[in-house]
Amino acid sequence: MGNVTNTEQWAAMERLRFIERAAWWRGIVGRQDVMEVFGVGPAQVSADIQKYIELNPGALAYTLNRKRYEGQPGMKRLLDASTLEDAITQFMDRAGRLPGTGRQDAPGSNRVDWLVLPDRRASDEVERRIFHAVLHGMKVEVLYVSAHGKSRRWRWVMPHALAWSGHRWHARARCLEKNTFQDFVLGRMEEARWPEAMPEPLSGRDEDWDTYVTVEVRPHSALGEEEQLGIAQEFRMEKRRLRIKVRKAMVQYLDSQLGLSPADGMQSPPRLERVK
Repeated sequence: MGNVTNTEQWAAMERLRFIERAAWWRGIVGRQDVMEVFGVGPAQVSADIQKYIELNPGALAYTLNRKRYEGQPGMKRLLDASTLEDAITQFMDRAGRLPGTGRQDAPGSNRVDWLVLPDRRASDEVERRIFHAVLHGMKVEVLYVSAHGKSRRWRWVMPHALAWSGHRWHARARCLEKNTFQDFVLGRMEEARWPEAMPEPLSGRDEDWDTYVTVEVRPHSALGEEEQLGIAQEFRMEKRRLRIKVRKAMVQYLDSQLGLSPADGMQSPPRLERVK
């Protein structure tokens, strides 16, 4: 009895996803590729490829002189949802993994590179303690430095969530001194003591964190027609409109990333504007 590919098995589906990923991004997939990645024999790989051809007719074509399957220009993906970043990591030699938050050297490939921004993080100990406090609903005392460096003091906070602004991590927390919810930049936490349990649960909820709003933007009206078309294409807008769902507490970071904040001074003229 020959090898079969059971699509109800997780391992089989992983092999089929890899076949599709290689054919889609790299354009080629050979039996040896699958064998090396998954440690299966040639008979099983042949069964896998045939199963994929059955699932997605026309996606692959066998090139006899090169003894490999090639992804066709019009193929559609059915199983794999990998991104460009995934493809770079897996199929570009020595490219490495793109950093999400810094702390990574430049890649070893001339075909891809990325900007590694200055590290704007707290120490490992601080990050561990803030994470622990969020995970277990505890309070923690932190030595916090203000944005302008005018104050540096210990503060009791009860962080309940972590927020990535696109550049750095924030702790969404209740300031126990002011009894207000606000964002604390992890990189400004010089020290953090070990979290402590709250004597009793605090009342009230973080309305701005729990509330979602939709921000609608469009190419800035001050731009020319061709520039507006280019921006609409870049942001994949429909009818030159882009609607973004975001927590109310994080609108400020969205504004900064998109250049909508008047305080940015980064783009002249701005590329985007809100739809009022």
